[in-house]
Amino acid sequence: MLETLFVYIDTTSNAVLSKGLSPIDFTEGIVHHPEHLLLLDPAAEAGEFDTHSGLRSISGAHAVAQFFKNRHFSQSTTNKWIDFKDPALLKELTPLEISELLYFGHMRTHLHSPFFYKLQNNFVYFNLGSETLRVYYRYLDEFYRILANKITRITLEKVNDRRSFFRKGASVARLEGDILKELYPYFQEGAVFCFSHAELDGRTYRLPIYLSDEKGWRKHQPSFKQDQKIATLLYDTARQSWSLEMETDDFAFSFR
Repeated sequence: MLETLFVYIDTTSNAVLSKGLSPIDFTEGIVHHPEHLLLLDPAAEAGEFDTHSGLRSISGAHAVAQFFKNRHFSQSTTNKWIDFKDPALLKELTPLEISELLYFGHMRTHLHSPFFYKLQNNFVYFNLGSETLRVYYRYLDEFYRILANKITRITLEKVNDRRSFFRKGASVARLEGDILKELYPYFQEGAVFCFSHAELDGRTYRLPIYLSDEKGWRKHQPSFKQDQKIATLLYDTARQSWSLEMETDDFAFSFR
């Protein structure tokens, strides 16, 4: 079972670096499902070769859905793509725009805006391996939805793992992304949801959240101190409701 979930948000580009979210979490959580993909790996074999850009593309909602179901999508660390809206506009990309896309794919970072006017993309997706993703979101609400879904699923497992306290097959109300938005200032620094430290306090499930840094996700066994704690996510099993308990304002201010 997942022990920690790391989140870092680059506010200038809407890039989210996460460790603990899987490709399946991403595809099942997004709202704007891509209908066309341009694969940013020049060695990619899926899809059809686009002579104008020199990259391969996958077109059609069904074809994209099948690509997402492929084992290669969930396991390959070379899986990187950008979605686009209109195949006709793909042919209108200038040499400069194509070079920017090639740079994006190679360096996994953008030269200018990560959202291209001609492509009208909602995402730029990079699988870094070991359930580590870097994804650019046009709408950050999609990320909060993905994160909320993941936390809800893990909480459901945790609650039903304590069957001496709860009846078998207890349900868990869905966590809303709006609650997680309160953590936005800390996501800019890097925050870790520590499931290994979560506990049942009476009928309340308590999930501690710690301040980290962008490099903290690289640690195999990160350690967390009490003075790193920024908040606790609470789930009341009796009322089936979520809430967020923040640490003191003085503590929070010291990290901003």
